[in-house]
Amino acid sequence: MQKRKPIKAIVWDLDGTLIHFKIDYLRARRTAIEILKDYGVPKKLLTVNISILENMKSAREFFEKEGLTQKRINEIIEEVNNEIIKIEYEAARNATIINGIDKVLEFAKNNNLKQAIFTFNTKKNAVISLKKVNLLQYFKVIVGRDNITNLKPHPDHLNHICNQLNVKPDEILVIGDNIRDIEAAINIGAYSIALNTKLARIETLQIAGIIINEDEIPLKLIEEVEKLL
Repeated sequence: MQKRKPIKAIVWDLDGTLIHFKIDYLRARRTAIEILKDYGVPKKLLTVNISILENMKSAREFFEKEGLTQKRINEIIEEVNNEIIKIEYEAARNATIINGIDKVLEFAKNNNLKQAIFTFNTKKNAVISLKKVNLLQYFKVIVGRDNITNLKPHPDHLNHICNQLNVKPDEILVIGDNIRDIEAAINIGAYSIALNTKLARIETLQIAGIIINEDEIPLKLIEEVEKLL
């Protein structure tokens, strides 16, 4: 990675990057699908093989074609969201730390780097998870899906955090285990490091400049962060 201006902040993904978030994804997806089917979305448009966000996108398009008002569509989406939050809450209470990640956070803190989180989780459940693993104190800003309209990899998510931290996009390092995290960094011209942890798909992380395996945390991750100071 070519040296540019030194970083002033790290923006972390949460699930699979800082913590193991033991959510029952199939249960969550099935719950969302059952609610959407109850409102008339054809079964053929919904599948447990894609994310809840993707299923809800298909459902929203169906509802729009059926002539439902945006208000009614939003009410249905909110009902799905509330049920998913309950499942996420159970997982948040049982989160476990990714081994060695606390040492990286402490290194960043000691080098006066601001730290933030961007996550598809809700802010409330993110805070619960971070408290559970005793990491909450490291973060100045936590932005969940309930805090912003356009989520990663859309530039709005990271731009919102940059504004909150008072840093420029090319002054941040994004660390995550999902292609959306890395795409978000690329979309605003930030540095990125991909973590190959338990649920990561290594083939989708190839767009990152650097890929670090879970067993290389904290040493190699600290080493790579240090290069950007």
